[in-house]
Amino acid sequence: MIRTIGIEKATLYDKYRLPYAPEAAEDLLAHVGQAPVVADIGAGTGQLARLFAGQSAKVYAVEPDPAMREVASALLQGVAVVEIVAGLAEQTGLAGNSVDLVVVGNAFHRFRPEACEELRRILKKSGWIALFTYHFLNETFTDMLFSRLATLPGLAGRIERAWPRTPLQELFGTGRIHTRRYRQSHAEDWTAFFGAACAGIEAPESHDFEFAQFEAINHQVFDAFAVNGMIQIEYETEVAFGQPLAD
Repeated sequence: MIRTIGIEKATLYDKYRLPYAPEAAEDLLAHVGQAPVVADIGAGTGQLARLFAGQSAKVYAVEPDPAMREVASALLQGVAVVEIVAGLAEQTGLAGNSVDLVVVGNAFHRFRPEACEELRRILKKSGWIALFTYHFLNETFTDMLFSRLATLPGLAGRIERAWPRTPLQELFGTGRIHTRRYRQSHAEDWTAFFGAACAGIEAPESHDFEFAQFEAINHQVFDAFAVNGMIQIEYETEVAFGQPLAD
């Protein structure tokens, strides 16, 4: 079951979510060649779709959540090449054999196994699939944060129900997987840090019973690592891409 969110969370998601390395899209297209039609699956507010809007003739931003689509529509107003589509990874609504490049941001862990078949269905025989994720590099910080958040049963339960964690190999099959990584660094004050935390789809809302604990944990971790009121997030954008249908 998909958990829908409100406009407030969708706005926080777009404002505070860590950005992907902008050069990653250009590098990907330099490797795979022209991609006139791109489909961003699980597009959220369109952050990844925007990276391809200036590179391709058509970009479908497929997103199931109404609030995410509403924020994306406002942000992408006037960007004619992007079409926002109400759809699931498992049922995109796009025509078969119609897409040159399928891109997925930090959403693949939410996809059920049948999404892999659907993404291959819409992909042209010569097409590519690329997964954009990020990995945190300051492990002491993330170990403390995630281990403490795991003690919140409501949050942990929502994550367990919403993340099937389909193996990457189910998408690419026997196709070769190429990987590119881009190191990034992002400074955040408490407002941005906690805004990003609250933007998480499964994060508790202000009226939820775990919200006070959730805020306290985030504050403890921020205070442990902040210098002069700022915390430095070290991470990398990783792009894994391949041709699952190529002979």
